[in-house]
Amino acid sequence: MSKELLHTDSLSDVNVPEPIVPVPTSDNGDASVYRSLGWVYALEAKLAWLMRVILFVAMISLGLLMAAQVFMRYVISLPFLGMEEMAPMLAVWIYFFGMAYCSRERDHIEGGVMALLTHNRTVLLSLRLLGSIICLVALVVFLKFGYDFASFNIQVNRKSSYMRLPKYLWDFSMIFGLGLMVFYMMLQIFLEARALFTGKGGE
Repeated sequence: MSKELLHTDSLSDVNVPEPIVPVPTSDNGDASVYRSLGWVYALEAKLAWLMRVILFVAMISLGLLMAAQVFMRYVISLPFLGMEEMAPMLAVWIYFFGMAYCSRERDHIEGGVMALLTHNRTVLLSLRLLGSIICLVALVVFLKFGYDFASFNIQVNRKSSYMRLPKYLWDFSMIFGLGLMVFYMMLQIFLEARALFTGKGGE
């Protein structure tokens, strides 16, 4: 009885119906849920390219910076403390833009417990829409706190200890990353609501 209730005989269909991804892939680009949004995705493609460039440059720079720090500290015994500031700055840009790109692909960790209990499309879409709305509210709250923190650092003209870099270089990563996550979450909510109310999409 419990085996039938939980569908534990096979977990291959645990995500049926499939969660709706904010940005269509080559496999589902012609799905009805994405119709009439071509202009949005044309702009979004440029945004995604910019995020990939920023992530690539930041990751390569962080790797080179760490290699240089190891060389200077342990080979020539001339450590440069400014690198201790640059590394976290690059890391937070990677972290927040990585979060945004993960939201774009809907690759973040997501529980699928309800899909074990029911395959009812309306129930699953409603719960996923509710979860997306809750996530959006949380993101907006975090974005507000991030904006307030960045504004404070700009007002007091806070700078780093060694290289005297303005602290907003760290803070802007949080604002841009969370802002992009809000954008993708709003897009996801729109698509989930469209699929729920039109009865098309999310199969």
